Amino acid sequence: MSSIIDRLIPKQRKMSTQIGGLLIIVGETMFLFSILNFLMITRLQYYSSGDSYMRTLFPNYLLFLFGLSAVAFIGMWLTYVYVFPSKQKFSQEQAIKDDRSPMYNTILEMQKELREMRATVESLSEKVDIMAKEQK
Repeated sequence: MSSIIDRLIPKQRKMSTQIGGLLIIVGETMFLFSILNFLMITRLQYYSSGDSYMRTLFPNYLLFLFGLSAVAFIGMWLTYVYVFPSKQKFSQEQAIKDDRSPMYNTILEMQKELREMRATVESLSEKVDIMAKEQK
């Protein structure tokens, strides 16, 4: 069964970082295009001839834009304060369930080894202290 799956999954290729770097740069800058799209859509909504409600509620386009920006910043603040910590905690808890995370398992092994090394050092330290007292 494993060999069938191995044949179906293509092998990864060793490549330069140019394609990956380009994708990362495009992904990181897409929010700038989202801001431009947001501005263009707000103008369409504000100046829509069929719906004058926004012009009645906000007599000036800049006031309308400021109101939308305030709502967006409140959303970002709520996301930063409540959503990000919750998502981070959830993903970390999921990662350590059922030995899913090799890195977490390695850290646990290193902690165990460190405890053993501390116990050995303390034991040796006690023996050195006893030997120092006996020589006096």
